[in-house]
Amino acid sequence: MAAKKPDVIKGVAGTPAKNFFVNMLTRDIELHDAILDLLDNCVDGALRTLNDRPKGGKLSDDLSGFWAHITLTPEKFTIEDNCGGIPWKIAESYAFRMGRPKEFEKPEGTIGMVGIGMKRAIFKLGRECYVHSHHRKDSFMVTVPETWFEEDNLDWNFPAEREEKPISKNYGTIIEISALNDPVILAFQKGSKFRADFGERIGESYSYLIDRGFKITVNGEKVKRKELRIFFEDPNQKPKWGGLIQPYIFRGKIGKVDVFFAVGYRSAIQTEEELNAQREGSFAEKDAGWTVVCNDRVVLSNDRSILTGWGFAGVPAFHTQFSAIAGIVEFSSENTFDLPLTTTKRGLESSKGLYTIVRNRMQEATKYFTRHTNRWKGRENELKEHFRRLEKDEQEYDLDGLRKMARHVEMSASKNMPGCRLFKPNLPYRDVEDDSRRITFVKPIPEISAVSQHLFDEERSPGEVGQACFEQVHEETTRKK
Repeated sequence: MAAKKPDVIKGVAGTPAKNFFVNMLTRDIELHDAILDLLDNCVDGALRTLNDRPKGGKLSDDLSGFWAHITLTPEKFTIEDNCGGIPWKIAESYAFRMGRPKEFEKPEGTIGMVGIGMKRAIFKLGRECYVHSHHRKDSFMVTVPETWFEEDNLDWNFPAEREEKPISKNYGTIIEISALNDPVILAFQKGSKFRADFGERIGESYSYLIDRGFKITVNGEKVKRKELRIFFEDPNQKPKWGGLIQPYIFRGKIGKVDVFFAVGYRSAIQTEEELNAQREGSFAEKDAGWTVVCNDRVVLSNDRSILTGWGFAGVPAFHTQFSAIAGIVEFSSENTFDLPLTTTKRGLESSKGLYTIVRNRMQEATKYFTRHTNRWKGRENELKEHFRRLEKDEQEYDLDGLRKMARHVEMSASKNMPGCRLFKPNLPYRDVEDDSRRITFVKPIPEISAVSQHLFDEERSPGEVGQACFEQVHEETTRKK
């Protein structure tokens, strides 16, 4: 009997198992971030629609008239918008693919990145989905059936059909997700913490888009924006105590990214008695710290960690003494990949060179105000009336207002950063000659240089280095008391 010929070897299976792929894709994103991905798509649709309108070649900033409605129940999740719908060409080519093709070009200013947001959100929420798109050129429905997850075959496509009678009169998209995953069912229960907090989280993340006119509702309730405002005393005001309450400002273009930040006082400096009288965390944790915005989306809110420069390189760790200090930094770029974003678009890629450069300047600005609060420690009440007058005169500004006010102050060139400029305010000062003494000592230049690099990541004057060393140690001794 002739020996059986061995099978011809052509290859081995390399297609990922669907269950493994879905679990890995969704494990590192929180539920609220997955839903915000869907909201991002709504906003990008609005921007795409605006870009298609004749605007004399200029993209409009006005999102008035665009909206997204979210409905959460233990049985079904729905998000509906009037943001133009998905063009069939985009849907057919890549909108439902697991990743964006290399040749795809995004409209300027959008937030989409690697092309997995909608699919990841669908998989995170449930196991059955209907996507209805009503575009001015075509209408269709894409179905993600439960059987898609069960059939581990080579076909990863989703069924689609034209809708002759769209279910919505608006040009837009409706996504309905059912067969919800068990953790999602619990999160969407009436009275759950998720439902109680979700509207506030959207108001925080989409504050600047809501300000531009975009409307969002959750279970019929209109989402209100969370506003960050910083005092900016009129530059024409006559200074009291030799200075004005104004923010430290930085602006410029780094590579292909426009950067703007301002940090200053969001409220009056609190006395130690006032801070002790407050419930722990009620004042400090909600509104102080740094807020980071990328292409109008808030990706980090009121952060007081090492991520935004607190607690290292000469910046003191955050504590309640600094509760009046807040900052906002904005990154804008036509290409999302130039922004310091993670793929979830709700986190910062802190190792990116751009962010490291900007954070160094943020730290310098933060120290400007921590030093100022130290100088007024024990005499905070002397400034109370000054802050009250600013509140009465409405000299508090959000991001847009800060950018406008920055035009009225004289900014200087930023050292070692061509094309970037900054403004260091002349803040009110205390006359402390009677209870102050000068500290003078001599150290070798190489040692001063080494300490300067450690504190600032650059060369600074011996005076700045000595002062920063003293203030850092003073902060430590103060905390130990």
